[in-house]
Amino acid sequence: MPNFSQRTITSIFCLLFTFTAFSQDSLFIKGRITGSNTGNQTLALSDIVVAPPVSVTTITGKDGSFSFTVPSSPLSIYRLYLSGENFIMLLVTGESIDLELNAEKLNLNPVIRGSEDTRILYDIAVMSSAYDKKLDSLNKAYGEARGSEQLQGRIPVIQAAYEQAVNEQKTRLKQALTTYPASPASLFFIDKLEIDTDLGIYSLVAGELYSKYPAHKLVADLKLRVDLEKELQPGKPAPEINLPDMDGKPVKLSSLRGKIVMIDFWASWCSPCRRENPEVVRIYNRFKDKGFDIYGVSLDRDANGWFGAIAKDGLVWTQVSDLKYWESAGAKAYGVKAIPHTVLINREGKIIARKLRGKALEDKLEELLGKD
Repeated sequence: MPNFSQRTITSIFCLLFTFTAFSQDSLFIKGRITGSNTGNQTLALSDIVVAPPVSVTTITGKDGSFSFTVPSSPLSIYRLYLSGENFIMLLVTGESIDLELNAEKLNLNPVIRGSEDTRILYDIAVMSSAYDKKLDSLNKAYGEARGSEQLQGRIPVIQAAYEQAVNEQKTRLKQALTTYPASPASLFFIDKLEIDTDLGIYSLVAGELYSKYPAHKLVADLKLRVDLEKELQPGKPAPEINLPDMDGKPVKLSSLRGKIVMIDFWASWCSPCRRENPEVVRIYNRFKDKGFDIYGVSLDRDANGWFGAIAKDGLVWTQVSDLKYWESAGAKAYGVKAIPHTVLINREGKIIARKLRGKALEDKLEELLGKD
């Protein structure tokens, strides 16, 4: 019978412990790329939530085989790529993945074993991209029709087809998201819907994902966005803003309480904002003596640009900014992702509506303050 010393037993135990810990804490992303010149290729992998991006690389074998070892976690989202344009997204949810990929285009008809969520991701992507191609084609046809007198009669037909394709794409996406709300694949498509008009679907997806992956940054961010959106619904108290005016003096939004107030999120560098400013000035002048006011929140970074735009466009109402661009405290308080963006508030400081502009804004103010 072999004579095992205590040191030998200890060494075996440590080896077994190391192997067990490694197997429990690590997963593999492996597979093979097919096509021409697949051997000796540099393949890179990066976690999309790590900033700045950090990539690990491997060299494919002669047969195109590759393998990466990654930490085990409830959810990780990786970008596997040969180049900036040639990549595939991978959703790793606690088990290893085996892949067969096309070297010419890694995300073209991939064979995926070990990640049902990645399969869902690419099933939805194929469906959605078919509509994207159709919309691109219709956009091109629209441009050609506008530039030709002979084809201008087709413009209404093209516009109707475009609208139909947009609606069909959104319907299909809603069906997919409600079918797979707990799949992290939903993170890639939820923003194709509008959070204010599709809050129910956003809430479903955010709730299901957060119950499974509360620690993942993208899931937590989505949950925060949905929670904020719920607090910005009509009838909810308008969040306070307290930012410096042009003289550096803090001015609270609530200091205008007792009036119908429009928060106007804009910036001097925002071309659509600047084009719309003459209309905003006109509406302000029409209703200012009836109890209407504007609280302008600029997403500028440069004070001189901000001051110059105010003077040039004749914006005589309250203007504030912390000059922090998209990191503006005011923009964050209202979940602003694009400008111009407006929020209309009643005399008691509660939200009436958001994103009203032009005629829609004027019609609402006529309803609240009268036409004359």
